[in-house]
Amino acid sequence: MLRYAKNGGINGGDHASIELIVDDDDAPPSSQIPTSIHSTSIQPGQVPVFFYTDAHSVSFAGANDDVKVILHAHGGGYLLGHSTEQKFTKNLFPAALQDLFSAYHHLILQGFTPENITITGDSAGRNLALILTYVISQSALPMPGRVALFSPSADLTLASHTPIPHDTIPLSNYQAFTSQYLGNFPANHPLASGTLIPFTASWPRTLVMTGTADSCAESSRIVVSRIQQAGGRAELVEYADMTHMCWMLHQIFPQSDNGLERLAGFVYN
Repeated sequence: MLRYAKNGGINGGDHASIELIVDDDDAPPSSQIPTSIHSTSIQPGQVPVFFYTDAHSVSFAGANDDVKVILHAHGGGYLLGHSTEQKFTKNLFPAALQDLFSAYHHLILQGFTPENITITGDSAGRNLALILTYVISQSALPMPGRVALFSPSADLTLASHTPIPHDTIPLSNYQAFTSQYLGNFPANHPLASGTLIPFTASWPRTLVMTGTADSCAESSRIVVSRIQQAGGRAELVEYADMTHMCWMLHQIFPQSDNGLERLAGFVYN
């Protein structure tokens, strides 16, 4: 267990005002993984996750109707990051979706109220968060209350990709990541591209944030438009001149702090 402090260092710091407790946990493979993401080549296993809280205990025993939970799928081109990196060196799609579904099922089994769960993601994780919600809708599990997405790359066909010279990731990188992640699975399928999900009016309330200098911004507009056309509630927020990875570069893009504040209001409203 690690203890961080807001505006301070590990284990307190001189200017600590809020203690953040970080622990790792393993979510067991779900027994309810939908057939749509079954695979004969992938054996679901324990899913390593990080649990962050400002409470005094990291125990799930405190789950109750008032606790708000964010289940976040990190970015990394579907290939990089703590929870999926090792699995992707051996397996292709749909390993990440199986992991995320098991993590969500784990939260439900621990007693957290689905309405109080917000599924979030950034970059590739944003597409995974979107598709995870779709997969949950195909299962016996209750739907989450909200979905919030940062800097999406939700169109793996790349048809909506708009090259922008000063964006942080070139088209060739997206092509390489997509090819390695999907293998032989078609990119023009709703389990691969969130833009192709058949949204319905019962889709959870959704917040999408992107930058006008993000080459993937058009996929955000498509997702929000299609949710709204289906009768769902979705909001698009575009930040001027912000690039794809701006949310991790708040020293360069101070507007990204506004995005985090907007997320907090969205989760607690």
